[in-house]
Amino acid sequence: MPNAENKISAFLYRYRGYILGLIAIALVITPPSDGFVGPLIAIPIYVVSAFLRVQSRRFIGEHTRGHVHAADALVTCGPYARVRHPLYISNTGFALGVAFFHLSVSLWVLVFMLVVVAFEVSLSRIEDRFLEQKFGDVWRCWARETPAIFPRLGCSCGSSCDSKHVLAQRTFWQAFFADSSTWLWLFFCNLLLILRKVAVFYV
Repeated sequence: MPNAENKISAFLYRYRGYILGLIAIALVITPPSDGFVGPLIAIPIYVVSAFLRVQSRRFIGEHTRGHVHAADALVTCGPYARVRHPLYISNTGFALGVAFFHLSVSLWVLVFMLVVVAFEVSLSRIEDRFLEQKFGDVWRCWARETPAIFPRLGCSCGSSCDSKHVLAQRTFWQAFFADSSTWLWLFFCNLLLILRKVAVFYV
């Protein structure tokens, strides 16, 4: 059973981009909603998710888009001092923003929300298992003080590793431009959805 679970975990992590791509295709196929309510909800979600992503990228150094798990060090600073998986939270935010942008407030948004959240939570658990195996007690100590998904708002008296004590590896703009593929994907996805709305409602 553990071996089967490991194979499933490896499959989900290796093909996570393709799985999200299939979810995106399903979203585009879904009939769009008209009006400005969806975009008005989506825009602040995009802004918060982008800020969290850039802040996280400032502390983790090189990007991790490979098919195989790798981690030279356990990052516990910056956003990682408050939540273990800020990038997965950011990814979920972008996906939900796209769903609201396309579908506005509807039952379809709930369906996509459940699928995306379940997938990202699964990835976060895979990440936790990998990091625990690699870093052992150091990870377990950090995990006891740091929630996986919902950020810790208060300060941890036992932790000195946060953005006030540890310098980020990159400036805000260096991290922003280093993640240009994410912004291009987000722009292209929203442009595609705008064209779909135009074709459905105005042509």
